[in-house]
Parts: sequence; structure tokens; C-alpha cells
Amino acid sequence: MDDKKFCQQCGEPLTPGALLCPSCHRLVYTVELQEMADRARRTEAVGNTDETRAIYQQMLSLLPQGSSQFQAIAAKLGALPPPKDHDVPHDQPWKKIVTSMGVVGALIWKFKTIALILLTKGKFLFLGLTKLPTLFSMFASAGVYWALYGWRYAVGLVLSIYLHEMGHMWAFRRFGIPATAPMFIPGFGAFVRSEAAITNPGQDARIGLGGPWWGIGACLIFEAAAQYFNQRWMSAVSHTGAVINLFNLVPVFGLDGSHAYKVLGQRQRIMILATMGIMWYITGETMFFLIALGAIYRLFTKDVPEEHDQGVFLQFVGLLAAFGFLSMWTAHWDRSLMNGQ
Repeated sequence: MDDKKFCQQCGEPLTPGALLCPSCHRLVYTVELQEMADRARRTEAVGNTDETRAIYQQMLSLLPQGSSQFQAIAAKLGALPPPKDHDVPHDQPWKKIVTSMGVVGALIWKFKTIALILLTKGKFLFLGLTKLPTLFSMFASAGVYWALYGWRYAVGLVLSIYLHEMGHMWAFRRFGIPATAPMFIPGFGAFVRSEAAITNPGQDARIGLGGPWWGIGACLIFEAAAQYFNQRWMSAVSHTGAVINLFNLVPVFGLDGSHAYKVLGQRQRIMILATMGIMWYITGETMFFLIALGAIYRLFTKDVPEEHDQGVFLQFVGLLAAFGFLSMWTAHWDRSLMNGQ
């Protein structure tokens, strides 16, 4: 039996293994390639990058090297995220996540202690969830965000805010000060209230910054998961969490930043204001403008302490930088989600 193939366009006989008709230069596997391209679009749309990669590799085997079609598919293949097990040992899951993240990976590796605290303090993390008022208020807040942006974003954002508030609770417990479980205000955030007077300004400042520190951990975990699982909504949660935590660093109205400012001297306040200006210029995050307005106001108040706390100053600057760069990194996906894309 003659198995010789012929070009479907001009009828020219094809040599075994030919990928291109020598007469009319039509691709031999045009129909198959079109079907594969359609499948690749579908698998990529649902986030199945492994299947998409396999399809692109199969397409390359049916295309002449050096052709424009070969180069186009090779470019698409190169643009896909690396395989999940790419160059990373199975016994090092943290490095697997970090290697897929670039700049954000460097941040989460630097702040890995915070992430480990969040993961190892399991019993403490669930403490707030044992309180019915906390649970009910969380569900109410999730309902508001669900109606606006969908259930995944709603649950993620509420969890991010919850971790921020548990950071305050952890700081309260560290100093032996009793405090309430987190209470959510739908559409406005949440709060933890002290059940005893805080007489030490240094403790008050660190309790205030405890929330943002756990907040940066929550944002980094969401962004790590977004990069690892290719889920854009997680990046949107990370971005919103970064902006909310930045807002909490406004040093007025009893926000977290106002507690930290109780132990910051005039020179430190000027340096923090300069940091805000630099971060605003680098990242374009408008929240820095709002924080700077509060910082300018606190330059002229009569509450400058006699003793300055360098540790709180360095923490404040570090949080501004971390949230600023995270906000810049994740801003695109947050805008996409808000626009329904």
C-alpha cells in the first residue's frame, strides 16, 4: 500500500517527515496546528499552563525551524511561567514559591520569619474565629465585598484584614495586655480594642505597628500564592491589603501610625516624611500623599517625646518601603479586577 502523502493545496508529493510543501510552501499540518492553537487558547484561559506548554511543544515539532510560525510559538512558550517543579528540590517548598516571584520573592524571603509566624501560630490565628461577634462581623464584611467584587476576592480581603488585626492581638499578648478579639465594620475594616490602659509609649507604638507587620506577611503570602498558582485575584487582594495597611500608617486619628509617632522625635518625623515623598515618586501610589499630609501635621504638634525610639523609626520606614513596592508590583491586577477583567 502506498502511504505517500500529497499537499492538500497543490497536490505535490511530500517526502516522509516533510513539514512544508516544496512547491506551494503550505504547512503540511495546517489543520492540526489550528486545532492545537485553539486548544492552547482554551487551556491558557483557565490557567492550565502545564497543558498549554505541552501543546506548544507539540506544535513546534510540526513547524519548520526558522519559520515565522515556529518563532511565534516559541515566543509564546517562553512567555509561560516555568513548570512548578522547575529547578527546585521537592523538599524546599519555600524556595519553589520564591523562585517564581522575582522581586516579590526577595521580599518574602527577607520577611520569611513573619510568614513562618503566621503558619506556625496556628492555634493563636484561630483564636479570633472562636468568638461569635468576630465571625458574624467577618461574614457581614465578606458579604459587602462579595456583592461588589465576587466571593474569592471578598474572602481573601477579609482574611488579609483579619491577619492584620491578629498582629495587634499578638503584640498585646506579648506585653501582657488584655484585648478584645477583632471586630469587623463592613466596608470600613476592623479593629482590636485594649481592655487595659497602655502606659508605656514604646509598647503602644509596637502594638500599633504589630498589625502592619502581620499585614505585610499576609500580603506577601497572597502574592506568593498568586505567582505560584497563577491566580490574578490573589494579587488584587495583596494590592488592596497593601493600600489598607498604608492607610493605617497615617499618623493621625488613632490609626496605627499615630501610635508609632508617640516615640518618634522631630528629626525622625522629618526623615519619615522624606521617605513618604520618595516612595510616592517611585511607586506612584497616591496613598503616600495622604500619609504625608498626616506626617506634615504631626511636625507641628506639641507631642514630640524627649526620648526617641530608633527601633520604631526603622520599623516605620521599612513598612512604608515594603507596602509601597508591593502596591506598585500588584497594582495592575487590582485595576483589572475592579474593571471586571
